[in-house]
Amino acid sequence: MNYLIDTHCHLTFIDKPTREAVIERAMKANIRKMITVACNLEEVGSCVALADEYEFIYATAGIHPTDLGENLEQDLEKVYEYAKNEKKIVAIGEIGLDYYHDNFSHDLQMAYLLGQLNISNQLKKPAILHCRAGKYAGENSEVFPDMIDAIKKSNLNNGVMHCYSGTLKEAKEFLDMGLMISFTGIITYKRNQELRDVVKMMPADRIMIETDSPFLPPKNHRGEKNEPAFVIEVAETIADVRGISFGDVMKITSENAERFFGI
Repeated sequence: MNYLIDTHCHLTFIDKPTREAVIERAMKANIRKMITVACNLEEVGSCVALADEYEFIYATAGIHPTDLGENLEQDLEKVYEYAKNEKKIVAIGEIGLDYYHDNFSHDLQMAYLLGQLNISNQLKKPAILHCRAGKYAGENSEVFPDMIDAIKKSNLNNGVMHCYSGTLKEAKEFLDMGLMISFTGIITYKRNQELRDVVKMMPADRIMIETDSPFLPPKNHRGEKNEPAFVIEVAETIADVRGISFGDVMKITSENAERFFGI
């Protein structure tokens, strides 16, 4: 495969005129598929509308741990209905635990996470997992044990640790549970050598790439809004760290994304 896939971006966070230019730049940069990820129920509708507009854009359904509602059962039912009925929805996400912003109690975050992991299992659609307590690798030791407990409780068999920011030891735990691990532009930052060590040891069939745009621009675009075209820098860093060609990274990560998301 001679193209890249941005497996996690937030295109609906960008106003329409700018978004059209961002999508055009991605296509020119040989980013052939993009998954625009929802963080709440309102965004699910926007993501689906955008995915319906572009053949090569896909959507997700999920409620982010910083964006929880007041009616758990009703919200879970809506996520289920969206994911069941919309053909362009390829995953349940972005869901998880966030102890960095800590907008909601950990018990409520866990309830929403377990409910949505159940939907993932029911519909056989992969889960996109957000897991954060700090900004850098090694600062998430508080939250990762709770995520591991949730995965075990739910018997999740198809998930990806999105925007991975954990240690090598934690990565091995997630890999042992059968998860994929996805990397963003933060692997390009000078201080994130430990993340590059994770990249180096990853099994080839478990690695994916993303931008999480418009957030977390890679090193050469610091100060700018991130966009799918910049996933190239993530791929280049992976090629460098693993000592393989850029073409190999394209093939490995795109094959993994297409298999995992069914796109």
